[in-house]
Amino acid sequence: MAIVAVAPLWLVYEGLRLELAPSERNGAEAFVTDSVAAFGSRSLLVLEVLLGACVLLAVVAVLRRKLPWLRIAGVVAIEGTVLGFLLGPLSELLTFTLIETGALGPMALRAGVSAQELVGALGAGLFEEAVFRLLLLSLLALAFTRAANAFALPRSAGVAAAVFVAAIVFSWFHHVGAVAEEFRFPVFAFRAIAGVVLGAIFVLRGFAVVVYAHAAYDVHYYLVHE
Repeated sequence: MAIVAVAPLWLVYEGLRLELAPSERNGAEAFVTDSVAAFGSRSLLVLEVLLGACVLLAVVAVLRRKLPWLRIAGVVAIEGTVLGFLLGPLSELLTFTLIETGALGPMALRAGVSAQELVGALGAGLFEEAVFRLLLLSLLALAFTRAANAFALPRSAGVAAAVFVAAIVFSWFHHVGAVAEEFRFPVFAFRAIAGVVLGAIFVLRGFAVVVYAHAAYDVHYYLVHE
């Protein structure tokens, strides 16, 4: 159901990108596509076919069960948007509390807003959550919960550790590569704390909700700081 709920946002992202910013690629999207492309010229096509098959299977499953997917997707989008509006203030409060400084948002050094940035904001919600929460956090949670069981610790300890580590990697990712941001600890801390909040949303409410929350926060941020 999560795939079907996220599909409208993905379609909007692809449509706006083709119309407004054809060359725009989120960093996480570039990481995935470049990594897959390293396996051969047809590897991206294989990935696209597999993703398309997953979406098709999800749609078939929803139709067979006669689920009110439009209503569910709408509720998920609203919930994620509300949480996204709360994400910034909560993360800033926690950052200020921890390091006692006026931590800025992730892109606070930049002025103005462009179509490319807004398209990138939607892409961040989709691809960064797919990489850092759906993939990385899930794998870390699997490993850490097994380790917790081995040491007779509660499963929640392993999940919490996975959320924390995934958040650190998520924040660090923005400071590496060809288009890396200049490292500033308040910004790094802000984004890491936001990653913890997003990880908690993913664990408690699921992938679709956290995708909309991340996208809503980024879009709202760019519009407010125009």
